[in-house]
Amino acid sequence: MSEHTTTGDLAAPELGPQLPEFVEWIAAAAIALAGVALTVGGSALTFVVDRDLVVDGVESGQITVVVFERDLTEAEMVEVTLEVVTWTGWGLLVTGVGLALFAIGYVIARHRAYRQTPENESPGSYRSYAVLGAVATGVVSFLPVSPVIGGGAAGYLERYGTGRTVSVGALSGFLAMVPVLAVLVFVTIGLYAGLATIQYAGLRIVVATAMVFALLLTAAYGAGLGALGGFAADRLAK
Repeated sequence: MSEHTTTGDLAAPELGPQLPEFVEWIAAAAIALAGVALTVGGSALTFVVDRDLVVDGVESGQITVVVFERDLTEAEMVEVTLEVVTWTGWGLLVTGVGLALFAIGYVIARHRAYRQTPENESPGSYRSYAVLGAVATGVVSFLPVSPVIGGGAAGYLERYGTGRTVSVGALSGFLAMVPVLAVLVFVTIGLYAGLATIQYAGLRIVVATAMVFALLLTAAYGAGLGALGGFAADRLAK
């Protein structure tokens, strides 16, 4: 009798929480909605904002561009603004479409996993928990330490699987930052192209370097706090 009880006690924690499939659908819906929002915003910047609109904004004083305390001429401000707006619009558009497509692929893959997994086994996986953690991070993104929460959720779920709570937390935090990183890449290209139009060669290198640093900092912020959340979840669960 005691051997049977011991075996049951050891097997239960390995199975972990059984998440219903609708949780995956909710996560996919949240990703898709974020994608749609970015697509709408990107479409507005790409197809609605044109040179005439930018010129009107510059002439009315609504748009002002200052480069290291140097006031640009109206013509220069128009060129810089137009490049930044155009590339930012494309960044939002590409990122939004990418998120929507990812949501569709994710929900199809997870539905297949639920159908193929025996009832006595968990359909969860390392990657799916990382995605769920990233979605949780996005939901509470109004909090400065939101990756900790998402990483903690992913780490808690994964501790019953491979036990790689820290790495899954880091991955979830990084995934949550991917849309931001993608848009920042396009913004960087826009800034570089805009400064190129006004023959500000030296500053282009400075701006590009600063933006690359911002990209690395953003990635480290998400992954680092996510890893911290995964570690904390594992410790608290024990």
